[in-house]
Amino acid sequence: MPFTGSGYAFDQATIATVYEVGAVYGLFKPSARAGWSDCLYVGKTDNLRRRLAEHLSNPPVAGATQFFAEVLASEQHRAEREAALLLEFQPPKNAGILVKHH
Repeated sequence: MPFTGSGYAFDQATIATVYEVGAVYGLFKPSARAGWSDCLYVGKTDNLRRRLAEHLSNPPVAGATQFFAEVLASEQHRAEREAALLLEFQPPKNAGILVKHH
């Protein structure tokens, strides 16, 4: 199942307003298909604001213009959701990450 909710601009001003919460997130860029976005990276964190700022200041994800995030309090839920999103999107910047199936 794709990310729930709306996407947000992947920029410094928006990230400054993000809560410091545990979450899974995806970084996206515009697609060649009009109205679509391509997932570049999926991750999980215990501090969403800090992690997004790290991506912005040291960008391993060139071209990312938007992010989606889902707040999940427990590390177990974040790990499970991240694994599902990795299988669904198969983002290129996560290439080589092994997903453990339960």
